[in-house]
Amino acid sequence: MPRHSTRRRDAPDRVVPEVASLPADQRERRDRIVDAAVEMMIEVDYTDIQVKDIARRAGVALGTLYRYFGSKDHLMAEALLAWSSRFPADRAGTRAEGTDPATQVAAVYLTAAKAFERSPRVYGALMQVQASSDPRAAARFADFGHRQTAAFAGALDTLDDDIRDDVVVVMDAVLSEGLRRCQSGAVTRAVLRERIQRAAELLVSPARV
Repeated sequence: MPRHSTRRRDAPDRVVPEVASLPADQRERRDRIVDAAVEMMIEVDYTDIQVKDIARRAGVALGTLYRYFGSKDHLMAEALLAWSSRFPADRAGTRAEGTDPATQVAAVYLTAAKAFERSPRVYGALMQVQASSDPRAAARFADFGHRQTAAFAGALDTLDDDIRDDVVVVMDAVLSEGLRRCQSGAVTRAVLRERIQRAAELLVSPARV
């Protein structure tokens, strides 16, 4: 996928404040914009999302929105991060006492797959933001990736550290590739679930754990 940005190459860089530096009223306004972006990301294909519509939904002027976000990609990267913040509690709920490791691993990644299945447009947004040339978007997307990896690892805390790290790397790849192929229509959701289950069984065998 080619790298892209929603801004012209010759556009001057926007200076946006650090979140920690904002007074409470401005932080609330910024949070409201991010919440509106999350709603739009779930409801509308990424290419059809207009920043002016996000501003309208958040109840702010377009100029106000651009005080906090340098571009559409930057804002949507923040929306992805906010959307992913729901995951750790959900994934913790997939664990059950006495489950074998393969079942545990599969349950964690099936939960993630189902989250994208419930909101399929989110994965399209993820792919667009991942390809962005906006450095702010890239930085926040990296934070999104770190949070996802930490959530997966935390939900698999019954595995030994060295095994868990290997499992997370491989299962992340299985999930990402499966979601990409689902997005393109190359495989069905049922096939993705089967591949997650099979990968978990192959990775977390009795010989490894």
